[in-house]
Amino acid sequence: MIELTGRVVEAVNGVAHHIGALPPSEAIIFDIAVILILSAMFAFVARTLRQPLIPAYVLTGLVLGPLVFGVVKNLDLIGAFSEIGIAFLLFTAGLEISLRKIREANLKKIALIGVLQVGVIFGVALLLANFLGLGSLQAAYIGIILAFGSTMVDIKLLSDRNELVTLHGRLVLGILLLQDLVAIVAIVVFTGGGFAILPLTVAFIKLGLILLAAILLQRFVLNRLFRFAAQSNEFLFLCSLAVLFFFIILAYVFELSIVIGAFIAGVSLANSPFKFELESRISPLRDFFAILFFVALGMQLVFVGIGDRLILLGALLIGAFLVKPIVTFVLLRTTGYQPRTGFLTAISLAQLSEFSLIIGMIGVTAGVLDSSIFSTVILATIITMSVTPYLIEYKGEMYRFFRYPIRSLKFLPVREVLCYEDKKDKEVLLVGSHRMGGALMEELLDKKDKLLVVDYNPEVIGALMKKKISCVYGDICSPGMIDKLNLKKLKLVVSTIPDYEHTRYLLKKFRKIAPKAKIIVTGSRISETMKLYRAGVDYVVTPKILAGQELANIVHNRKVGDLKKARKKHLTHLREIHRLLY
Repeated sequence: MIELTGRVVEAVNGVAHHIGALPPSEAIIFDIAVILILSAMFAFVARTLRQPLIPAYVLTGLVLGPLVFGVVKNLDLIGAFSEIGIAFLLFTAGLEISLRKIREANLKKIALIGVLQVGVIFGVALLLANFLGLGSLQAAYIGIILAFGSTMVDIKLLSDRNELVTLHGRLVLGILLLQDLVAIVAIVVFTGGGFAILPLTVAFIKLGLILLAAILLQRFVLNRLFRFAAQSNEFLFLCSLAVLFFFIILAYVFELSIVIGAFIAGVSLANSPFKFELESRISPLRDFFAILFFVALGMQLVFVGIGDRLILLGALLIGAFLVKPIVTFVLLRTTGYQPRTGFLTAISLAQLSEFSLIIGMIGVTAGVLDSSIFSTVILATIITMSVTPYLIEYKGEMYRFFRYPIRSLKFLPVREVLCYEDKKDKEVLLVGSHRMGGALMEELLDKKDKLLVVDYNPEVIGALMKKKISCVYGDICSPGMIDKLNLKKLKLVVSTIPDYEHTRYLLKKFRKIAPKAKIIVTGSRISETMKLYRAGVDYVVTPKILAGQELANIVHNRKVGDLKKARKKHLTHLREIHRLLY
C-alpha cells in the first residue's frame, strides 16, 4: 500500500514537472484540464455518497494546490477565473431577488426576523471578540460571515425535495433573499473604507447611483432589448453577458467590489419576462466558473495556523449549528409561527454561506483577516455545507427528538392559523390536494361536509379556507398530526404522497384508527406499488404509468380534429381545477 501511494505521488509530481515545463499558453490549458478532470472524479465520489459537490471542488483545490502536490502553477489565472465565478454566482443570486417571493411568506415578518437575526449574531461575535482572540474589526467580519445562510445550497436541497412551496420553504427563501441584500450592504461597508462615516457615505452614494442606473436601464432599455434579443438564443445569451459585465465595469469605475455590480445586474433582470430563459442560458457558464471559484478556495486553504484557531473554528461551528438556529427559532415563534414551522425553517439555515467566503476574501485583501482565520472560515463553511443535506433530510426526525425542549416556548402565542374546521365527523380524507389531488376535488365536493383536506402548500389551504372546505395545513406524517384530527368515522382515505416510507407509516396509522376505511395511495415505482398491495392497500395509483397510458391514447388518436377536441377539453378541465384550488 505504501509502495502504491509512493508511485501515485511520484506520478503526480511528474505531471506537475511536465506542466511546469510547457509554454504559458499550453500550461493554462493543462491546468484547467487537470482541475476539471480531478473535480469530476471527486464529484463522482461525492454524488455516490450523496454528498454536496462544493466540498469536492474545494478538496480538488487542496490536492492540486501548493499545500499538497502543487500541480497548478498559474494561481493568478485561477484566481481571476474564480473572481468571474463569484460574479456569476452573485448574478444568479440577484436574479432570484423578487419582492413577490418574499411577500408570499409575509414581507414585514421576514424583514423583522432577517434583520434581527443578523443583528443578534453580529452582536454576539463582537461580545466574544476577546475570547476568540480577535480584534474588533476582525470580530465584525466574523459576525457577518456567521450570520448568513447559503442561498445556493438551501434552494437546491429544498427544490429537490419539493419543499419550496411549503410555508417553511417560503420562509427559508424569504430570509435568504433578505440576507443576500444585507450581505451586499456589508460588502459596501467593508470595501468602502470600513465604518468611517465619510468614506461609507461616499460608498453608499455610489451604490445609489448604480442602482439608479439599473432602474433606468431596466425601464427604458433592457426590456425592449431582451424582447428583441429573445428571437435568437445566442443573441439573448450574449445580451445577458453584456449586462453582467457592464455593471461589473460600472462598479469597478465607482471603486466598489465587482460582486456588487454582478448582483445589481441580476436584480435589474429579476422581473424580466425572459428571466427563466436567461437562467437556463447562463447556468452552464456559471457552473464552470463556480467550480474554478471553489477550487481556488481549496488552493488557499492552509492548515498552518488553524491549530491556533481551534477556538474560532469551534465557535463558527457552534454558531452555525446551535446559536443561529436557536435565534431564528425564537424569532419565528415570537412572531407567531407554529413550533414545527419555526424549527424546520431554523434548521434549514444552519450553515455558512458562499457570501461568507466572499466577505472573508475581502477581509484578506484588506489586510484585516490573516490566512489562518480565512482558512478556518473555509473549513467551517465546508463542514457546515456538507452537514446541511443531512439536517434537511432528517429535520422531521430531529423535530420529534427535540419536541420537549421546544415546548418550553409554548407560552408564546401562535398566530399562524392555517386551517378551517367545521367540527363535523369526516368520512373522506384527502392528503395532498395540489396537482394530482386537485383533479379529485371535483368528485369529492359533493361530499363537502364529509371531506377533510390535509396539505402543506399554504396557498392551497388559504384557497380552501375561503371556500369553507375543512382543511388543515401541515405534514400529516409529523408527530401528533393524525391524533389531533377527528378520523374515527373515516370511510375513504386518498393520499397523493408518492413517498413510500410515508405511505407505509400512514397505512399503519389508518388501519388502527379506521380499520374498515378504504385506502387509496400513490406509488412512484412499480416495485413499491407491489409492496404496498402486499401490505394491504386497497388501490395504488402509479402516476407515471397512468401518464404513459394517457399519452398512448393521445398518440393513437392522431387526427387533427380529435386532438383539437382533446386539447379544448383538457384546458377546460385545468381551468376548473385551478378555480377550485385558487
